[in-house]
Amino acid sequence: MDLHMREAARRDYDAIHHIQKQVHELHTKERPDHYKMADITLDREYFDSLIDREHTKVFVLEEEQPVAYSILTIKNTAERPILIPRTVVYMDDFGVDRKYRGKGVGKLFFERIVEFVKSTGADSLELSVWEFNESAIKFYESMNLKTKTRGMEIDLS
Repeated sequence: MDLHMREAARRDYDAIHHIQKQVHELHTKERPDHYKMADITLDREYFDSLIDREHTKVFVLEEEQPVAYSILTIKNTAERPILIPRTVVYMDDFGVDRKYRGKGVGKLFFERIVEFVKSTGADSLELSVWEFNESAIKFYESMNLKTKTRGMEIDLS
């Protein structure tokens, strides 16, 4: 496979939406208390705003068309006397088309994203992952990510 990474453009919306919908289906299945299915799971106006934001980067990995995408936000910690100033790149989204999973595509893409994050001078790359998503947790651990915090909940419904 001849894969290369580039910044996404507005024209990539349909391909990214296709991949994002696959990820959304998994979340809907496992957390119907949080997610519901819809024909449009990535709003076009929201996508366009991501492309335009100064501190957000949307990347695609493509062969002839996008096979994976990621949304990154560059954040600086608030100025507070008790905190060490840091620049963090937060991975809001990471998805690989199901036809390309298990073939090393995610690993290649993630490694290239890490290279980009290093080039920004950021102190870390961070993300959140649902506890039910064992395959994603295993993947991220294989990419040397470690658990930093744990979100917890109590269902009161």
